[in-house]
Formats: sequence, structure tokens, C-alpha cells
Amino acid sequence: MAVDETMAETTQSKGSKATNFGILAWIAYGVISASGHWIVAALVALIIAVAIVAHEFSRDAVKLLDCTTVAYFILTLAITIVFGPWLFKNYNICLSWGTFALVTWAALLAGFPFTIQYAREQAPAEIWAHPLFIRLNVILTVVFGLMFSVNAILGLMALITGHLLLLGLAIPLSLLVAAIVFSSVFPKGYFQRVAPEWATAQVAESAGPE
Repeated sequence: MAVDETMAETTQSKGSKATNFGILAWIAYGVISASGHWIVAALVALIIAVAIVAHEFSRDAVKLLDCTTVAYFILTLAITIVFGPWLFKNYNICLSWGTFALVTWAALLAGFPFTIQYAREQAPAEIWAHPLFIRLNVILTVVFGLMFSVNAILGLMALITGHLLLLGLAIPLSLLVAAIVFSSVFPKGYFQRVAPEWATAQVAESAGPE
């Protein structure tokens, strides 16, 4: 029996599929702001982000990154109304990726790898407190933290060099996809490598009596 069946055992009675749509707020902001309607863009993005977090709250599954998105667009809307769109028109790439980088590293330093919120929705509750499960999520969170940080630096380089499409969009999105794919395929190899006997035992326990 495959080791990753341990991680695939679902406990989603409280999980929220709305987290899969968190990126919609950023897509809406990018599309609308591209037409020059910066206040409307921030407002629509905020409404979407709040709706997602509200749904997560109703399912007892609020996510750190979605709360970060809400906070970001609250500030974006307020600053745009008061000072105009110049800050985000010029620095949104750096500010957005940089914000997620700061939140990720701060949470990690506080002992809270944010990926554990998603992993708990895909793994049996019996392993949530296991050191291997926690260590796995530290690794995954570091990967995302590095990705956010690199993308923030790329955003700054895009402003300096003028290569906005390549450095500000194409490469950052590719790195984001790579991090998501890594988080999907790494756990199986991780458990096979560091604790095959433990993982096999967990599979047997989760299977229960025939």
C-alpha cells in the first residue's frame, strides 16, 4: 500500500475549499488595476478576500495567508483613497510578495509553519502532533518563504531593469507553481526516506480492521 495514503486520508469535515480560490482576489486586483481603476480594484479584491475568509471562519478553517490578503487589501484601499495609486502602481509587485515573505518568516519564527493549516485538512488527526509531520511542514513553509522572498527581489529588479513581464510576472508565477507542485509531491518521498516503518504503520492503523 502506498505510503502517501497516510497523508491522503481526509479529515475535511471542517475544511474549507474556499482557500483554493484565494488567488481570485489577486487576479481581480491585477485585471481591474490594469485598466486604471485602482480604488475599484482594491475594493473588489477586498470583497473577494473577505468572502473567502468569512467562509473559512464558518468552517473553522481560517488560513493565515488569506487573512494576510485581507489585511493587505484593507491597507491598499485606504492608502489608495488617501494618497492615490502611485505607491501600488510602482511597487505592488515588491509589496505583495514581500508582505507574504514577511508573514511566512515571522510565522515560522513563532513556531507556526503556515502549511500545516492545509496539511491538517489532508492528513488524519492522529499524526498532526507527530514531529515528522511538523518537520515536513517546516520544510514546506521554508520553500514558500524562499519563493515569496525571491519573487519580492525579482519585483525590485523588474522595476530597476524595466523587464516587468519577465521578472515581475512570468518568473514569479513559475516559481509559485513550482512551490505548489513541490508541496504536492515532496511529502511522499519525505516519509519514504525518513520513516518508512512509521509511515507504513500509520497506513495500517488508518486502514483499520477489514
